[in-house]
Amino acid sequence: MKKHFKSISLCLLIAVGFSSCTTDDNSLDPTNLGGYAHLTDRKISVFDTNTDLNLNLLTASGVTVEAVEIMQDGSVIANAVVSGETASFNTSTLGALETGSISLFISSSLSNGKKAGDPASIRVADAISFVDTDDQPLPESVKFMDTTTTILAYSTYTRSATIDDVTLFWKKNDAGTYAESNMVLDVDGDEINLGDIDYTEYDAKVNDTLYYKFVANSGALSQEIETKIAILPQTFGAATNATLSADADMKEYNLGSGAYAAAGETGEMSFVDPSGFELVVDFVKATVPAGMTAEEYFNNTDLMVAEAAFNAGTKTTSVSDVSNGDVYIYEITRQNEDEEDLVYYGIIKIGNTIVVNGINSFEFKYAEGTIIRK
Repeated sequence: MKKHFKSISLCLLIAVGFSSCTTDDNSLDPTNLGGYAHLTDRKISVFDTNTDLNLNLLTASGVTVEAVEIMQDGSVIANAVVSGETASFNTSTLGALETGSISLFISSSLSNGKKAGDPASIRVADAISFVDTDDQPLPESVKFMDTTTTILAYSTYTRSATIDDVTLFWKKNDAGTYAESNMVLDVDGDEINLGDIDYTEYDAKVNDTLYYKFVANSGALSQEIETKIAILPQTFGAATNATLSADADMKEYNLGSGAYAAAGETGEMSFVDPSGFELVVDFVKATVPAGMTAEEYFNNTDLMVAEAAFNAGTKTTSVSDVSNGDVYIYEITRQNEDEEDLVYYGIIKIGNTIVVNGINSFEFKYAEGTIIRK
């Protein structure tokens, strides 16, 4: 096979008798150089501690490469095995491998009595690493009980080393102890769906953090990667502000659309004299914990807490008098885009109560959300 010369921008003189290569692509000045060895295999993994790396021997007519030395920091660490138009050396001469870059210098002894040098670098990559999926970055959190597909994926790489197995370990919170999972993972790369988390097995709750550690093994060597996944609450959607009034134009309100009902129509929320409201569904009055304001309760209550408060509370459909700071929670069924019935929870916080020209009204804000669960 015919070899073409490659331009090396950093070829230089490193000692007496070393000649630099030319700058013209695919050409060689035989009076200046005559040939050189070029490292072609430039990426390995931390597991590739016994891998042959190849070099191309590029020479002018009538010139051969008689010997190739692999140098590091000015010292010869290996003598490449020359065979025809190629040569090779083993990575065992590089010592223990760590991720990063290894700088080498390839010294070639030519049949014309000259020596040529070619600087080279080898990238040492991780044998296992996390990867993004579907243009989504590595997940950092999931919502409690949310079954939405959330992929945590890894891939492996070696030039020639064999990866014997990949094992997954997990623990809850930083102070926990890692336990081995029973998952069988592909040594070439695999993924787990965080939407399938068994919260009972993990005994995991909102504000816990799950740690995942993948360990790849190759003979006596191993490498691990670790990530942590925060468990967040399922929260309400964006809040909406509105006013309910004894005034006919503001007496009937639809929580789902965020708009007042048309004249003559009944809304989901109706004004009740003297200064209250009625819903088309059951609601309960929430108990704001001591030391917490109504505003803090409204902003920090998640859907699971709201569900529990609704289930534990005394149900009603109307209240005749409200005060600033009252909080109510309701349950309502709505259809999604696929016309599926979903249970939504809503939270209402009463604001200022107002009397203008004998007409009572009150301000309120509310938010809704549906729980995604197994």
